[in-house]
Amino acid sequence: MNQKLCFHKVSLGNLAEIYRYTSKFGEGSCQHSAVSMYSLDEKYGDEVCIEGDTLYVHRKNLDDTQFRVYLAPFGEGDLKDAYGRIMEDAHSFQKKVLFYTLTEKQASFLDAAYPGSFSMEKDRDLAEYIYTSVTMAEFPGKVHRRRRTEIRSFWRDYGSRASVSFLTQEDIPAVRDFAEKWLRDNAETHDEEALKREMRCIQRQLDNFQEMGLSGTVIRVDGQVKAFCYGVGLNEEYYDVLIEKGSREIPGIYRVLRQESTKRNVEGYAYINFEEDVGVEGLRKVKESYGPAFLIEKYKVKEK
Repeated sequence: MNQKLCFHKVSLGNLAEIYRYTSKFGEGSCQHSAVSMYSLDEKYGDEVCIEGDTLYVHRKNLDDTQFRVYLAPFGEGDLKDAYGRIMEDAHSFQKKVLFYTLTEKQASFLDAAYPGSFSMEKDRDLAEYIYTSVTMAEFPGKVHRRRRTEIRSFWRDYGSRASVSFLTQEDIPAVRDFAEKWLRDNAETHDEEALKREMRCIQRQLDNFQEMGLSGTVIRVDGQVKAFCYGVGLNEEYYDVLIEKGSREIPGIYRVLRQESTKRNVEGYAYINFEEDVGVEGLRKVKESYGPAFLIEKYKVKEK
């Protein structure tokens, strides 16, 4: 009989233990983040198992009648055996394995370890945009000339009225109110259900801001929150921007937010992960225009 892995729900109490594995083996991917696993419980339903100093992650909300869905295993041990344990777990439920968002390195290893056993599909919609922290802090070169102009214009027009600060516990009620207003204002041009899910995710993150180790930045104009963002370190080199919201009534505020938050929150990190564009054409165009240093390519891998 095939042996099942013993999975447990991701909780605030086991984030540090998960981070110990994802920070070392997650390759700077936002999908391989303890905070994202906890924050996106409604979407993925991630649960974890640590066995033989290897972390296994089951994405139970993505399971269907044919496939049981996992992330790559994270650990120091024999990776081929770890992938084998995942297959053993799936087979014990009479299902095949679907690995969701493997990196190119992980997909190549699996293909070499189990030749002919899996079909692999690169999913451009899930590729993650990685920028150098210098790019977002300075917007250097001709390609960013317009952004530097917008930032100067913002400070010329709003300098005496605007303030920028770290996001603290005292800011959270006002930030939450602004996020709710932003989502209401954008309901007509976005998927309403997706916006509601996003607000529930923001609520969960703000409710546990300190416990999750988040850091953020707030911009106020005339004392009112007009933009905020926050994120978390993925490892010693990568910082993940989780949420950015700004008032579109104020020109250039997103450029100012990205620059100021990079200076405050990303000090010491070489790279910033601005996550996927999920196939949204306008979002892809914007993310590409900022000049990513590279993309973390992602694969969906199915057992044949």
